[in-house]
Amino acid sequence: MGGGGGHGMMFFGGRGDQPGKRPSLAVYRRLLRFVAPYRRLLLLAAVLLVVSTGLGLVWPQVVRTVLDVGLRDASFLDVLVVFLVAVLLVRAVVDGARQYVMAYTGERVIFDLRMAIVRHLQSLSLSFFNVRKTGELMSHVTSDVTLVHGVITQTILQVLGQVLTLVGGVAVIFLMNWKLALLTLVVAPPIGLLGQRLGRRIRDISRAAQDAQAEAVGVLQEAIAEVRVVQAFTREEYEAERFRGKLFFTFRKSLERARLGAIMFPLIGFLGFASSVVVLWYGGRQVASGELTTGELVAFLLYLGQVSGPIGGLAGQWAGIQGAFGAADRIFALLDTQPEVRDAPDAVALPPVRGEIRFDGVAFRYGGGPLVLDGVSTVFLPGQTTALVGPSGAGKTTLVNLVGRFYDPVAGSVIVDGHDLRAVTVRSLREQIAVVPQEPILFADTIRENIRYGRLDASDDEVAAAAAAANAAEFVSRLPGGMDTIVGERGVRLSVGQRQRVAIARALLRDAPILLLDEATSSLDNESEFLVQQALGRLMRGRTTIVVAHRLSTVERADRILVLDRGRIVEEGTHQELLVRGGLYHRLYTRRFVDEATVAVEPPPPVLVPLGTPLVRARGGAPRH
Repeated sequence: MGGGGGHGMMFFGGRGDQPGKRPSLAVYRRLLRFVAPYRRLLLLAAVLLVVSTGLGLVWPQVVRTVLDVGLRDASFLDVLVVFLVAVLLVRAVVDGARQYVMAYTGERVIFDLRMAIVRHLQSLSLSFFNVRKTGELMSHVTSDVTLVHGVITQTILQVLGQVLTLVGGVAVIFLMNWKLALLTLVVAPPIGLLGQRLGRRIRDISRAAQDAQAEAVGVLQEAIAEVRVVQAFTREEYEAERFRGKLFFTFRKSLERARLGAIMFPLIGFLGFASSVVVLWYGGRQVASGELTTGELVAFLLYLGQVSGPIGGLAGQWAGIQGAFGAADRIFALLDTQPEVRDAPDAVALPPVRGEIRFDGVAFRYGGGPLVLDGVSTVFLPGQTTALVGPSGAGKTTLVNLVGRFYDPVAGSVIVDGHDLRAVTVRSLREQIAVVPQEPILFADTIRENIRYGRLDASDDEVAAAAAAANAAEFVSRLPGGMDTIVGERGVRLSVGQRQRVAIARALLRDAPILLLDEATSSLDNESEFLVQQALGRLMRGRTTIVVAHRLSTVERADRILVLDRGRIVEEGTHQELLVRGGLYHRLYTRRFVDEATVAVEPPPPVLVPLGTPLVRARGGAPRH
């Protein structure tokens, strides 16, 4: 649909809104909303985690008992070993169950999150998609959600386990020897401060890297989708360099993130080992003086390992969480984007309509641009076909889009059977409209399913009848797979005329009282055009039809013609009435339709010229070859 791509609306992801500054806690609370339906599973996982952590804290005490008692009593040592094996076996079973529960919960949460993104994307207005690349939007459902998926299915589990181990370990070491415990906790504040500051920077960098990756995917998707144009203009290297530029920015940001990690993790590891060395030195002196047993010192060191491990692990997980929060920022910024066209709080369903469409002083502009429609007032009568004619940019396609409420007017109102479109639900309106766009887009599915898209509950017989009425059965019968032939992405395996007939069949099957038609038959051969025009005649019969006319046959067949110029209706009438007036329609008719009809009906005879004679003379200038 034309006219919507030039306005300067700003949506999420722009550098001006700085969405990455949203606090991590707020992002985490929003993620918890997706987790809330599975809180019972999370509670079960938490119980299993507590059991596993408790069993893990038993291990150092068993080692202490072995060193202090078991080495002097062989029979007691055997009992301790059997007990230890039993503890480890139970813990392995508990850990396995916990991991499965968390994996299931995480996958369900990510499933719900992906579906929320897709449903929200489907609800957004056309103006949103006019300024966003498909590849960028796809990155939210793929790479962004994948990062969040890692946090929910793995990182949260690990963090909870490390927190419980840290708390339990700290409690035990204080009970064992408070002096040694204080020595171990000296390093906790610098480790926490380091993780907080560098973690925040890692999050911002991760957000920038995700933005750049989304842009790179957008460039790649565009190049692949338009590969024929790329190859035809030999722009393979140009597109590769465009992708390289975006990818290299992602590469630099990833290296910057890795550089921060290379500083943070070794430094935290050094602080952890330093505390162990201090404990070993001080504890060794206590053992030598008889204040501490060897088993107690070894057990303390094992608990210290359990405590220092989570401290370092939490710092590492914090960096991962910050990266995921950067991705979550982007996801929630998308989910916070409101559609420009949406149901009013008191909107009602539009009842079945006859098809009277009234424009009352309608004005419209794209974003902050100039008016595309300016004070348009007219009535489209039920069952009548109205052709829209005018120069490029006159507002024809915009007028059609307003009927389908793909946009809302900035002034005035569009009324169907007495109902202002802004007072009814969008879904109930569009269910009574059939659309045949200028470039019919088919899905990479069978011909049958592409036609059935018009009415999903249609039977195979109804689909076949629609195909026959659209003159599609003629070419479908020649295909090896018939109606079950896969048409390829965007219908590339079919010709333009065949795609148009499938699109017309889809609109016929919908059987809606209002038809919006952006006719496009100028690129068809004579036979295909005849078949398409014949199908269009059946489709338009008895419906309120608004057609952006490109062909003389459509204009002559219309009940009424509206001539638009600079966003206003400047002429109105039948074909013959407008020709007699000698206005803009007459000029457009003689420039476009008469010349077109002359070429189509009676092509000029070939002219023989001497070799080297100039073939084209530039207007007002020298001959051109």
